[in-house]
Amino acid sequence: MSGPAVFVFPGQGSQFPGMGHEAVRLGPHARQLTTAAEAVTGLPLTELMTRADARRLAEPEVAQVVVLVWSLAALAGLRRTGWRPAAVAGHSLGEYTALVACGSLDQEAALSLVTCRARAMAKAARRNPGSMAAIVGLSAETVAGLCQGASGRGQLAVIANWNSPRQIVVAGTVAAVDQVIEAAGRAGALRARRLAVGGAYHTPLMDEARDSLATSLADVPLAAPRIPFVSSVTAERVTDIAAYRTHLLAQVVRPVRWSDTVRTLSGLGAETYVEAGPGRVLSGLGREMARTARHLTAREALRTTPWAAGHRTSHPVEAGGDEPRAKELT
Repeated sequence: MSGPAVFVFPGQGSQFPGMGHEAVRLGPHARQLTTAAEAVTGLPLTELMTRADARRLAEPEVAQVVVLVWSLAALAGLRRTGWRPAAVAGHSLGEYTALVACGSLDQEAALSLVTCRARAMAKAARRNPGSMAAIVGLSAETVAGLCQGASGRGQLAVIANWNSPRQIVVAGTVAAVDQVIEAAGRAGALRARRLAVGGAYHTPLMDEARDSLATSLADVPLAAPRIPFVSSVTAERVTDIAAYRTHLLAQVVRPVRWSDTVRTLSGLGAETYVEAGPGRVLSGLGREMARTARHLTAREALRTTPWAAGHRTSHPVEAGGDEPRAKELT
């Protein structure tokens, strides 16, 4: 690839109140997609994306679906304005949008699967309560040691997201995560705080969710990617879609390797990263890791001709304001 643009899709945590108003600015197709998604998911998505408060949007049954719908609308809008990704990747939930973008998964199937995934994870979280916390400014080795020290005697803390060399998310039982937060502060972390999420995602506490999702995922057709697709589970390009199905299922209990995923995309020659979803958290992480590349949010990309970004097609684009900035993804 020579100077390509890659699309990266965010996960749960990038939703925000009023996100539906921002989605409409992606183009008239966004409203149509949201209405169609309501029929598939059974959720009042238009109302949720325009009127729900942050607490309601943070519920996994809601958060995962609204982020997926917003990201699918962004993907459609970018395609309409001439953007064609040379590769794609998604952070956790965002991997489902990436599968749609690379032609491996049907859009309706993605909506159905994510609805099942969200409900299964919410149920597992109620049965096995847990929490997550973002740790900034400590090495992975230090954080791993803190997790080990907090685990045992019925308590568990593990690394759930390697978001960047500076930012790591830990998850586990509430007491263990709180212990890690306290220990991280003593160890000199720049920031160590609990995240507003409903469970310990990407940990063994989600085993029940993985088992529930297995039935739904087993019969869903997955086609070979038409463009390079890098999994955030393995941080490698997917070449065997049949083998990848196992990784997609295990995603809810395995950590997100985002820093390694960005490294792989950079190795493919990525020079422009377009965050095709709500918020700008992946753009912030990307600027930290791929410093010489250009990083655009979906709205920024829609205001920029693909040609101007080094992408060799050019179409009219839409104008609009900036999105709120997100801090961490789960």
